[in-house]
Amino acid sequence: MSLLDEALSAPECVISVMGAHAGEDAATIFERKVGDCRTAGRTFWVAKSAKARPHQVRATCSSGRGYVLFVDPASPNGARATAESAAANEYSPDGIQWIPLPEGLGPVTGQMDGHAAALVFDELTTDVDRMIDLWTYADGSNPDEPLRFSLGLSTVCAVRKNMSRHPRRMKSRYRRIVAVAGLVDPFCVWLRWVTDKAST
Repeated sequence: MSLLDEALSAPECVISVMGAHAGEDAATIFERKVGDCRTAGRTFWVAKSAKARPHQVRATCSSGRGYVLFVDPASPNGARATAESAAANEYSPDGIQWIPLPEGLGPVTGQMDGHAAALVFDELTTDVDRMIDLWTYADGSNPDEPLRFSLGLSTVCAVRKNMSRHPRRMKSRYRRIVAVAGLVDPFCVWLRWVTDKAST
């Protein structure tokens, strides 16, 4: 079974609307992250969303494996490009113990504040050609509510559930899948940028 088929058959997953980030277009970012997986065995994908915090993402990976589906925005300008380009150099599974990012990774960029987090992949592919029906997913933090995206909430933990009759379902039902990733332990981590390593 392909990684995409595994992700689409999983009862839970993370769904992320893909857009430009820190001055790079989507194709450039995907190429760099695929390279990370090949050379370093994993990569870190910044995802600053209140609907995909580390504890929420880990809950979707209770089987020991998790997935991220990257989808097109509803409209060409539907995903706001982020301009922050600070690079993290440490990560933490719990916000207490901090570990240097693995050697050989490309830059892990984003807004490095107290809410900075990253999804952790060991596999990523853009060799996909499929559509996704977002009405077949609900909000992972509140399964009685439909999946919804908004600015600042473009990455969401989702559960499989028929929401086609829900009055607040998204208008844009079908989206093109542009990439799929496999999450690996610790699945989602906190990030920070430390200038003086000796003081940590």
